[in-house]
Formats: sequence, structure tokens, C-alpha cells
Amino acid sequence: MLRVVNAARQLRRPVREDYVPPVEKIQIIKESFKQAAFDMEEVIVAAAGGPDFETDSFPNSKEVGKKIINSLKLTGVGKMPAGSYPATSRWAEYFKPGKPQGATLTPKTDFFIGKKKISLKTGDAQLMSGEKKEASATFYVAAEESGQSLDDAVKKLESHINNLLPNTDMRKLGIKGNKTDLTKAGKFAEIEILKNADDAHKVFKNDLRAAFKSNAKFAEAFTFEAMTGKEKFNNDGSADYFLITDFKGNAKIENVTSSSDAYVKKIAKQVNPDVKFKSTQSTESQLKSPSNPKGKTGYYTFWSAVGIGVKMIVEEEMKNGDLLTEGFLDIFKRAWNKALNWVKSFWKKIKQKVSESWENLIKFMALEPDVDFNNTVKW
Repeated sequence: MLRVVNAARQLRRPVREDYVPPVEKIQIIKESFKQAAFDMEEVIVAAAGGPDFETDSFPNSKEVGKKIINSLKLTGVGKMPAGSYPATSRWAEYFKPGKPQGATLTPKTDFFIGKKKISLKTGDAQLMSGEKKEASATFYVAAEESGQSLDDAVKKLESHINNLLPNTDMRKLGIKGNKTDLTKAGKFAEIEILKNADDAHKVFKNDLRAAFKSNAKFAEAFTFEAMTGKEKFNNDGSADYFLITDFKGNAKIENVTSSSDAYVKKIAKQVNPDVKFKSTQSTESQLKSPSNPKGKTGYYTFWSAVGIGVKMIVEEEMKNGDLLTEGFLDIFKRAWNKALNWVKSFWKKIKQKVSESWENLIKFMALEPDVDFNNTVKW
């Protein structure tokens, strides 16, 4: 009972005026650290001959700035960058029908010393914005730059497409050869083809994930682009040096020029990107627009070939088949072969287009990349 009484007494004690709840205190610490990191940028710029700046966010800021400049032997005048820079046309493609804007145009460069475009890291810091389109754009650039074989992926897809049509023993369908059975068999063929198409679509998603999972070259290309913004900006917004320091001025600097740099490899092992592929819409919804095979995205899709086309052909052949002049199996096989020819013809037309880029292939399959990665790294 003694502890209960004491606890009650504690509750009745007046709250101190300087008392800050633990959660709020953590937030204050975080905000103070963030402000100190921003101030460090201007401290270093000032030490390199830029506008005079001093802060009480951390002790002896002017001396700390000079220590960093001298220890790293940095030469040239310091200056701050613009608040935002335009993205390249290549990068903007991944944001259509919209365009890059707002925080996504914040430069990777935190300041300039002479011609060096420097990104400052004080402690653990985010690799990049967590915005979904930003991560998708970084994925597409990394997929192209990593050297991951697009041809292999196209070949796998082609093999799936060639195996779409069912190989069913007609005798197992209980066929008698009348119009009703013909219609039933036609619907069976349509259902089987679409089921196989759906299965192939799921298998190809796994093929794609396997292509990028634990792929060191892709991880390094993804990390390099996220760090530097080279393809995103290709101007003063992209960084080529990373300055890592504490608030006492103990600093080092890394020059980053390619995804094969040792420093990029080190950071990439922490980032460890894993890509899953999600359908942009349901199979059912994609099969409802035979008059609009490009759909909302403006791209022909996998379902245009093996969904809408097969569905229409089978239905038409089963409806128009004449049992008086043709045998049942003749009608059925003709529908089957027409469907197969439709798929092969469509694939022949679209193959060159999907072989041009990872983006074309992935959008043809009505998929989008969903990248999971460690966004806060130790620099």
C-alpha cells in the first residue's frame, strides 16, 4: 500500500514550468538536430569565403567550419544552391500524365565549394524522398543503367505467351456435337485461355522480381541515382561529392562519379532495394474495354492480346459456326487456331516496342514497380 500512496502523492505534485513530456522532448531534439544540420551547410560555405554565418546550434561554429575546410583541403568560394532545379525530360517521363514538382525538385547538392557540388551528411540521413513516383523513376533509371538483361526478360515472356493455349482432350468434355455443346466448349476454351493468361501474368511478375532481387549491380545503380540525382537533374541539382562530418568538424569527403565506386557499393549494401510488381488494375477491368486496347495508360497491354482478342474471336467463331456444313471439331479447332494466331500476331507487332526499355515491358504487362528499400543510412 505504501507504493500506491506515494504514487498518488506524486500525481498531486504541481507540474514544473520547465517540464517537457518525453515524446515532445524527443521531437525537440530531432528538430534541433535538423536545424543544426542546415546551419552546418552555411557554416561551411562561410568558411569557404561565402556569406558570413555563425550559429549557436552547435559550439564554436566558425572554428568548426574552418577546421572542415582546412582538413579536407577544399579550395574555391562557397555558395548555396537554388531552392529547386528542373528535372530532365527523361526523368519527367516517369511522372506522366503529371510532372515532377514540389519537394521532388529539391537539389541533391547542399552547397558548392568552387566547382564541387557537395551533399552534406551529419549522422544518419535519408537517401532520397520516400515519394512513390520518385522511387519508381529511380527504379527505371537503375534498371536501364545496371545492365540487367532486358532481352532475357522478353524471352521469358515470349515463352509464357507461347504456352497460353490449353491442351485439352476434347473427349473429356463430353461433347455430343450439337450447337449447345459447341457454345459450352467455346466458353470452356475462352475460360481456359484467360486462366492460363492470368497464371502466366503471375509467373512473369515473379520472373521480374527474381531478376532484380539480390542483384548487386541493380542495387548499386539504384543507390547511385538516389544519392546523386545524376539522371534526374544533370545540372547543378545533382551532387558529385559527399561530405560527412560531426558537429566538431571531424570530416571526410567522398567523390562519387559512378555506380561502381567503392563508396556507392558500401551504401548500397545498406539500402538493399527489393522490387515487387503490382498490377495497375484488375484482370476483370482490363477485359471490359475491347474498343480501347490501350486503356487509361495509353499503352497496349498484355491483356489486349490474350484477353480481349481471344475472348472476341472465340465468341464469334462459336456463334457463327455452322454444324450443317462443318464438323464440331473443325469449328472448335478453327476458333482455337484463330485465337492462337491472334496472340502470335499481336506479340510480333508489340515485341520490338517492349524490347526497347524496361518501362515499355513493365507497362505492357500492366504492372508497376513497388520498391522497398532502407531509406535511412549511415554515411
